[in-house]
Amino acid sequence: MGLYFKNKTSSPVWVTYAYYSPGCEGGVNWSKKGWYHVSPGNTAKVWSGWAGGDKFFFFAEDDFGHHWSGPFFTFVPWNAFDWCWNTASNNGETVGFRKINTISWNIMDYTINLVL
Repeated sequence: MGLYFKNKTSSPVWVTYAYYSPGCEGGVNWSKKGWYHVSPGNTAKVWSGWAGGDKFFFFAEDDFGHHWSGPFFTFVPWNAFDWCWNTASNNGETVGFRKINTISWNIMDYTINLVL
């Protein structure tokens, strides 16, 4: 059970995602975690648990300037992290996350396919 990212491109992709996290600092109940390296053709499990009915956010990019993003902006560092949504530093950048609604409560696993 969980949230997965499948790399359907020909180059490695780096993924970060956000998940519901009640009580996170700054009054925002979301945490963000990254970076996950996903080789071409491979799948990475980033979150364990029943995925059905949940909402997630994600941002992904490769080394060639392709990215998967959206309108929900937050700061991410350039190295591995697991932070509250509002946490920032001076070693990274602000990026836009895309929202994922798994909608149906009966979904055990949810996979995001990263394609160009």
